Amino acid sequence: MLLQDDTASAADTGAMTSRPRRVRRRLLQAGAVLLVLVMGAVAALSITAASWGQELRDGEQLLPGVTIDRVDVGGATRAEATALVEAELARYLDGQVTLTHDVATWTTSPRELGATTDLDEVIDAAFSGTLEATLPDLVATRWFGSTSQLALDVTIDRDPAAEEALVAEVVDTIDLDPIDATVSWTGEAADVTPHAEGREVDAAALAGALTAALIDADTATDSEVEIPTSVLPPALTTAQAEQAAATTDAAVAAALDREVAVRFGDRRWQLSPREVGARVDGEAVVLASLADPSAAPEVPLGLDAEDLADPVARIAAEIDISPVSASVSYRDGRVEVTPERNGQAVDRGTARQLVTTALVGAEDEVTLPVNPRRPALTRDSFDSVLVVRQSDRVLELHRGGQLARSWPVAVGTGGSPTPTGTFVVGAKRFEPTWVNPAQDRWGADLPARIGPGPNNPLGLRALNWNRPGGGDTLIRFHGTPNEDSIGEAASNGCVRMFNDDVVELYDLVPSGATILSIG
Repeated sequence: MLLQDDTASAADTGAMTSRPRRVRRRLLQAGAVLLVLVMGAVAALSITAASWGQELRDGEQLLPGVTIDRVDVGGATRAEATALVEAELARYLDGQVTLTHDVATWTTSPRELGATTDLDEVIDAAFSGTLEATLPDLVATRWFGSTSQLALDVTIDRDPAAEEALVAEVVDTIDLDPIDATVSWTGEAADVTPHAEGREVDAAALAGALTAALIDADTATDSEVEIPTSVLPPALTTAQAEQAAATTDAAVAAALDREVAVRFGDRRWQLSPREVGARVDGEAVVLASLADPSAAPEVPLGLDAEDLADPVARIAAEIDISPVSASVSYRDGRVEVTPERNGQAVDRGTARQLVTTALVGAEDEVTLPVNPRRPALTRDSFDSVLVVRQSDRVLELHRGGQLARSWPVAVGTGGSPTPTGTFVVGAKRFEPTWVNPAQDRWGADLPARIGPGPNNPLGLRALNWNRPGGGDTLIRFHGTPNEDSIGEAASNGCVRMFNDDVVELYDLVPSGATILSIG
């Protein structure tokens, strides 16, 4: 039994040993099959992924998951990706920026100011990712849902020159120089033209604000930039000009209305520069008022001495006294002399100069220069007076009012009478030559000239009769060879005398002695 039992146990043991070997063999066979299957599947997937990747390359499509500027462009062609990203970029490139000011407004955008992007280069870089994708990348993306982690950004490049040009345009349009108030002299008063304030753009601040606005530009919200400007005050304000004008007008009025007293004795006249037409250098006064508004400006006056001709003449007319010459008359056989009276006259030339100097200067009083005026004839002028009493045919010499000598004479005929009136002795001629004064009348039978000698019609001496104011009358005291005519009205107007008498008269009477010829 035991043996049987032992034999049975041995048989059972051999059977158990061969069974595990068969299991391992089967497992190895199954693993080999599985490995073949897996390898086949991997190969198939790889081939498919590679083929898909080639299709992407051939179709110029981006890998799934690629983003450009946060825009998903996975699977997009170049044109599609460009359009998608450009649409997004337009939001920033075309966002409006408005520069505002009361004077003008400018509206622009980054694109209008020359902004550009590197989109083409970024898309090229994105497609480089597709071209350079490895097989594992393609398998993972194609079969296991993996996506590319390629995320690219587009850079926007602004044009600084264009922005500077816009800022310069704004500055050129808005900047305004201030205009000073002006004060001008119209000839009678100071006239003020008001000032105007200027403007100045803060170009640096505007450039900074424009840059910030362009960076933040977005079509969703328009951006507005208030152009920063400052007020430029004038160098001379209207108020300052009006003060200078008031100072000028007051100073000019004071200068023109300042009175100068013109005196002569106890008499007094008042003159002012305005009355005599003084000219004012108003521009000089304006400049002085502007230079120092707190000080009273000097007022230069223009006045020529000739400008005072009429005013001085009016005053002088109240002062001037004409002199009266002494006069002589014959009454009751006596020569009577009325004494002269002296006059006075303002020295007009000197007076004009003195008054002119006072009116344009600081003097307030002028004493008129007055000169005495002497008459043409004084009592002394009648120390020797010749009286021709024609009706008595007598010539008298009066000295000092007393009869000193007398002589018989011949006078003119009725056709050629001796003139009456007052005359003076002119030239005294010694042994004169007679010149025929009437060759076409009574002297027609006489020679043109007769020299000194016994036959000379003028005798030994001749004394011309002149008018008191000058001028020969052609009447003479003279001698005569025709002594029988003495005492008669026998001459052609002259007064004939005996030759001895005319010689005596010649010696006694000076030139300038008065002749009274009475009928």
